[in-house]
Amino acid sequence: HRNASEALETVIFGLPLKAGDEVVLSKQDYPNMINAWKQREQRDGIKLVWVNLELPSEDNAYLLGQYTSAFTTKTKIVHITHVINWNGQILPVRAIADAAHSRGIEVLVDGAHSFAHFQFTIPDLGADYFGTSLHKWLSVPLGIGILYVKKDKISKIWPLLAEGDRKEDDIS
Repeated sequence: HRNASEALETVIFGLPLKAGDEVVLSKQDYPNMINAWKQREQRDGIKLVWVNLELPSEDNAYLLGQYTSAFTTKTKIVHITHVINWNGQILPVRAIADAAHSRGIEVLVDGAHSFAHFQFTIPDLGADYFGTSLHKWLSVPLGIGILYVKKDKISKIWPLLAEGDRKEDDIS
């Protein structure tokens, strides 16, 4: 993938969501991500549930609570921006992911501004899906990114480009 946005759009547009399914996201998420979810809302009738964070904040309980209070029985996925691009706020991704997973909610993490900026591993975050850009902190040429999908989630993501015989456990 060229960057985090394209990597994560693969998941956003490939998830099997239907009318009435809810996605929790924040008004502070990256604009490309917000626009992708809005397209799914218009196209498929999913419901976007917005969290509006008062930032900056050093209160992880507050940040966690903003997300968990938005979860309902219809929530299928939570979109979390690891580091918010316009102010550097680091969200408590693992705590939100654990709370989401305890309710059967999948977790998509936008790591465009965190990957290789500080110490963590992708599995440490508890994300089902993680996308990042590599040019931000690794000095890789512009336009190269990573998409991480937990192995047990691969088969549910529809590819953006049609392919021949699809192998359900093959991420390519």
